[in-house]
Amino acid sequence: MDFVELGYEYILDVPELDSQHKELAKQLNNAIKHCTGKKADEKAFYDKTAGKSIEFMRNHFEVEEKILSKTKYEHFKKHKAEHKKILEEIVKMHDDIEKNKVELDLFYATAFVKERIMKHLKTCDIAAKKYFIEGNEKNKEVRPAK
Repeated sequence: MDFVELGYEYILDVPELDSQHKELAKQLNNAIKHCTGKKADEKAFYDKTAGKSIEFMRNHFEVEEKILSKTKYEHFKKHKAEHKKILEEIVKMHDDIEKNKVELDLFYATAFVKERIMKHLKTCDIAAKKYFIEGNEKNKEVRPAK
């Protein structure tokens, strides 16, 4: 059993976003598999992956915002602010680890990110599902044919 499992209740029916959500879950599950108790190994894994994961999350949030901006979603500003807050919290934790203000606890760091992402997905993204679908359809309308 994986640490993060995305069941049907987390599907937005927007392939790009659903794929990105699955990738975030995969990254979290991979991090948990590297929680070995061997600090040097955990730190090496963290150093190799944390920055890339933060950048992936930032890009994912930008995609969500681009899709939602094409709709009349009444909570768009709140949704965007939630993205900003999540990124700020995760970047602060990352900076504190990098500056040795706190010792890396890979399990804690992964659980923290999981809690923030899953809460956002469950409360914010699912609440906006119909707008994601609508915005995605509008994106298709403006894309040139290949």
